[in-house]
Amino acid sequence: MHTGGDSRDYDLPDSGKFLGHPGLVWMLLAVTVGTNFAFYGFRAFLAPYAADTFFASLPHDEALAQANYLFAGFGALAYATAILGGWVADNVLGEVQALRLSLWLIIPGLLGMTVPNREVFTLSLAFFVLAIGLGIPLTVLVGRNYAKEDPKRDAGYTLFYMAINFGAFIAPFACASWIGATYGFRWGFLAAAAGAIVAALVFELRHQRLPGARDVVRFKRAWSTPAVTLATLLLVLPCAWLLAHPTAMNRVVYTLIGLLVLYFLASSVRRGDRVQGQRYIALLLLFVAMVLFWAMSLLSASALNFFARDYVAPMWRGHLLGLSWNYLLFQSVNPLYILIFAPFMAVLWPWLDQRGINPSTPRKFGIGLLLVALGYGVLVYAVQRLQLPDGKVAAWTLLLCYLGSTIGELALSPIGYGVIGKLAAHDEASLAMGGWFFGVSVSYDLSGQIAALTTTGGIQAYAHVFEWLLYGGLGIALIYLLAAPWIVKLMHGVR
Repeated sequence: MHTGGDSRDYDLPDSGKFLGHPGLVWMLLAVTVGTNFAFYGFRAFLAPYAADTFFASLPHDEALAQANYLFAGFGALAYATAILGGWVADNVLGEVQALRLSLWLIIPGLLGMTVPNREVFTLSLAFFVLAIGLGIPLTVLVGRNYAKEDPKRDAGYTLFYMAINFGAFIAPFACASWIGATYGFRWGFLAAAAGAIVAALVFELRHQRLPGARDVVRFKRAWSTPAVTLATLLLVLPCAWLLAHPTAMNRVVYTLIGLLVLYFLASSVRRGDRVQGQRYIALLLLFVAMVLFWAMSLLSASALNFFARDYVAPMWRGHLLGLSWNYLLFQSVNPLYILIFAPFMAVLWPWLDQRGINPSTPRKFGIGLLLVALGYGVLVYAVQRLQLPDGKVAAWTLLLCYLGSTIGELALSPIGYGVIGKLAAHDEASLAMGGWFFGVSVSYDLSGQIAALTTTGGIQAYAHVFEWLLYGGLGIALIYLLAAPWIVKLMHGVR
């Protein structure tokens, strides 16, 4: 995972300005919208599509469980391959060429998923996951277009964050609830591919002007791009096998994260640096909180997707803007909330800091866990006390659940990325960032295990799991809120 992209000075291209930001930044923002449209477009219906298309011959409960496992495996691999993609970008292709190749390779992956054959679908999904991992330099390339001291740099990354969520917001409307629901979900993959094609074409037209486009990295040769493409094809079979075998996926994920933790523990011992060792302990504690938060939050596209389909009443009397209401529209709620509340949260922390009441980083992690747990508490109360005559619950209860998860995300996620480079040793910052991303892979795997518990027993099974998440999440949040001063001491001045 590349995080050290600003270690060298680049000549900034004269790409013009629009609203005070370099023209190439706006090009990268367009690419960001397109790629996230593709990713979140089919992610919105992946689990229901798999359940109805590939597991329909199984008993209903088992079909849902297998679909949840497939979704979790997809997410776990997507974040795991980002580490490999970052290494390839840094050492084999260069960042610009790695992103360029990624954009073109995700298109056949999406097109292959339109084939309603389980083997072809799994191979295509694996190919997509490997291709998307190569696109990790996009984040770094945004910052390359600003001088290091440019005050607009942070605003540029705010625009980048908004572009991600804009793509994620519109994708479920177009790919899932319109094209997918009207013509069949397999055509939703085609709609997602259209977004990827636009992103690839936009990048192709101007990528040569990006800072670093002519970088010569350590292993780059004339045949590097064909070699990486061939390696991607060779890795498809093992990745597809992991997607088809959830137990093996589980073992691989936990083995790799265990080895990563052991590496950092051994590194601390080898250094003999007491301060750095304690900072790694603090980082590990924050890492655990992050993994648990995302394990609960990522249920939104698996278990909560099925819950919305089967047990949540339609909104707006079943129609929205002339279209029939579809439960997949709930997949747009989280990015919509982020678009609304992210600017507010960005202003809130400095405002609190000026008054000396800004929560510490560990306390913000506790707040994030608290909010996602309370969101599930709303659903527990709705199932137990607010069921409608048809056995469903009102849509506003699920909207409140997503609100808690989203505000919790804004309290925890951006802060976490910022603190990694400060807590990790300078020569291990990239690996630490890669490990942090890999933690989301662990979260996806955990979310699949949790989602599988909701498939037997109707709405009461969901209520039981939601109740477990409520009390478990509250307990863990309380531990972090109370232990925050001790974790802060372990951080030795890092904020």
